[in-house]
Parts: sequence; structure tokens; C-alpha cells
Amino acid sequence: MIRQLIFSLLLLCFFITAVYAGWNMTEDERRIQNDKYDKLKLRQKTDFVTDKSEKMLVQPAEEDVIDDFTIAKVPPTIRMIILPDMLPEYFPENAENAAWANWGKVTRSEDNRFFFSVGDHRGIGCQINIYEYNPARNIVHTVLDVDKLLGWTDQSYTDGKIHGRMGIMPDGTLWAATHYGVYPDSTWWANGYRGSWLLSYNIYTHEAKNWGIPLVGQMLPEFNLDAKRGKLVGTGANKTILCWDTINKKVTYAGCPPNGWEWWQRAMLLDEETGIFWTTCRGDEKHRFLNFDPELNKFRRFELSPPENPYDNKVTQLRGYTERRAMDGAFYCITHNGTMFRFFPEVPKTELVGVNWDKGRYTSTTALSPDGRYIYYLPGGKKMQNANEYGPVLQYDVKTGRKKVIAWLADYYWEKYGYWVGGTYGMEISGDGSYLVICMNGAFVIRDDENGSPYGNPSLFVVNIPEEERSCR
Repeated sequence: MIRQLIFSLLLLCFFITAVYAGWNMTEDERRIQNDKYDKLKLRQKTDFVTDKSEKMLVQPAEEDVIDDFTIAKVPPTIRMIILPDMLPEYFPENAENAAWANWGKVTRSEDNRFFFSVGDHRGIGCQINIYEYNPARNIVHTVLDVDKLLGWTDQSYTDGKIHGRMGIMPDGTLWAATHYGVYPDSTWWANGYRGSWLLSYNIYTHEAKNWGIPLVGQMLPEFNLDAKRGKLVGTGANKTILCWDTINKKVTYAGCPPNGWEWWQRAMLLDEETGIFWTTCRGDEKHRFLNFDPELNKFRRFELSPPENPYDNKVTQLRGYTERRAMDGAFYCITHNGTMFRFFPEVPKTELVGVNWDKGRYTSTTALSPDGRYIYYLPGGKKMQNANEYGPVLQYDVKTGRKKVIAWLADYYWEKYGYWVGGTYGMEISGDGSYLVICMNGAFVIRDDENGSPYGNPSLFVVNIPEEERSCR
């Protein structure tokens, strides 16, 4: 039965292969390019480099975008470090799609520490690290060797990354789930692979636990935690929903939504006020909103879709969203084609805001200031390599409806360090709203459309937002 489920997902496999087609150079070629382009030896540094430059506020001459934004007057101070403990740095040539990268969100604790992960994306013997950035101590370090905790060996068929949003319970227990990097096939199942693993790590006591595979055959590319009620909800490529009770340590729901409804596996918006999780419906040309109530184990689908992109007139799936409500009571959401809108789940209803950048750009993650006024995001595709993708860090003002570029990153870091900014899946803001913490993908390779990919050397960017650019007025 499980094998049949896996083979039914071959179409998804085609999509995944297309996404990762950028891995088209050998490891020896990547080693040579690393040595050539890492001109200031960032890979060997154990501390942050710090930059502040007016060049960050100069719009790239080649960037042809719709002019509906302002540019900050004061450049941010940015600290950046290549993440430690990514070993091996290079892989055997038969290690399919192997490259260190971040694929999940950044989580902030109540005491203003930041947690995130990177994995090497292999299907056999993968390495995954969970990191802590501690601003008070000015350190970035590995707090959990996930593969060691889960008992993976060099010969194990394994998942390749953490892909969802890790959450932290009031007692400090961080919960996470793994997801495959290389698509599982029948060989995996014959060799013991059974699906995604669930794990926990207490950020105060440092106790870590392997909770095994909560649902055989389940992969968990998307999950989120309701820390108030202790419910972790995840979904995967096999169309099932998993609800795990983190307080009583048991599965409370495992199965598919009714009526042939399918949960979109790239969105798990939590309304903390009600404890209800939201997405848009996969396999539905209207992309209607769908929710799940873990208390009742019930699903509802609504005759409500995201707004059309005003430039291409297309409705696409929900992708990025604020993790809580903004100052006007709405969640701010971004669809796969960059349409930006307000979402009020209690009605429910949507209101078009416009687009996030230019005519709409892929954006997977956002950060909302503590007062709910400013939304930060970094629009652009997975490669940050197209002619119009230059890595602007954007601020959207909920009160005025204005967009402002805080800094352009791609050209600056390429020209100074030879570092190809590859975009982010993880961004969070400090407790006082003064700086952003971004887990950035990137590489020291030629920045073009033909060679290499922007994976292999993920980094941490700490972007201090000048007070003049975030003062309420």
C-alpha cells in the first residue's frame, strides 16, 4: 500500500527534479570555483563580517521593475557569516543533488534567540544541523546534530532537510520534523525507509528526543506548531494530515481531508486566536481556502480564493504569510505568483493589497515587526540569478501601504565577497524590531544561468534596520 502511494507521486517527483536541475557541476568544479570566488576567505572565518555601504541603496542599473517603492535614506549595518559545521563540504559524485542549504523558517524564542536548520540534501546518510544564533553572546553554533540523534548512518536511507516551521513550547521544547531531499523510491522502502521523523530539543535543558516516524508513509514538507495548545500539524506529498499532541505525546489525527480535498503542502498558516490551521486547496483550479481544527479533527473548505494577480490575472496558491496578525487585524499573505493580500480568517475574507515586488515575485517567508506595522521580506526565486532578481530586502508599511527597499544585497555581496546570494526560506525579526535574522542560501560560484546553483554555502545575515527607517510617523 505504501509503495503504491509513493509511486502515485511520480508527477511531483518530476517537479522536484526540475527545481533541482541547477546542480549541474561536479564537486571538483565546485571546489575550484569556491577557491576562486571566495576571495576574502569567508568560509574560513569564525566570526561575522560587518558591512554598511551607500552602495546597498543604489538600485542596480539592470533591474527593470515597476517603480512603486521608495528607497531607504540610511543603509543598514549588516553582519554576515558562513555557517559552521557543514561537513563534508564536498560530496562523492554519486551523491544525487547533495548541497548544504536551508529550506525551513527561522524561529525566535521568548528570550530572543533564533533557531534554524540546514541539511546537505542527500538521500543516503544525510547530515542535518539545527543552529542557534544568540545575539547576547554574539555566537552562531550547532545545538543539535539531527542525524546523530535519529541514528542515521552513512548507509541509511534518510530524509535530507527540515522544511517546515520549527516551533517552541512554553517550556522551551522545540519541535521539528524532517523531509526528504532526494525523492524516495522502492529501493528506499526495501531498505527500511518509512517516512519522516519527528524530534524535539529543549533550548534550556538541551535534552533531545527522537520520536520516531509518527505516521508510516508520511513525508512532512510543511508543519507548524500551535504552542498555546501543543498541537503540531504537518502535511506531505501523500496528501495526508498529521496532528501530533506535543503535551500528551501522541497522534490525534492521521488521514486525508474528506471529499477529495487536498492540503497544499507549502502553507500551514496558524490562527493562534482559534487554533485553526489554514491553507489553499491543492488540486483545485480555484485554490479555495481550506482549514483544519485539531480540537474537533474537522476540515472546512470555503468558496474563497486568493485574489488575482493584477498583472497576469492569475490566482495561485498561498505561499508566504505573516505568522501573526498585523496591526489592522489581518494576516498578510503572498501567493506563489507574488500577489499580496490581507486575510481575515474569522469571516473569512480576503482583500487585495497588490503585488509584493515588480509584477509579483516568489516569496516564501516574511517577518512582522512586534508592533504589527512593518512586514519584511526578500522577493525572488530560488536562484536569485534571473536578470531582474537582485536581492532587495523590502519593508511594507501596513499603515501607509508603502513599500521601501532597505538594501539591495546581490550585487554588493557578489562584488565584494564573490558570494552569490541565493534567496531565503527563513527570516525572523528581533523582539524589539530592530534587526532581521535571515538564513540565506548562497555559493561562491559564477553567477549566471548556466553553471552551478546558489546552494552549498548557506549563511546567516543579521540586518540592523536603522531607527530612521522604522520609526512610526
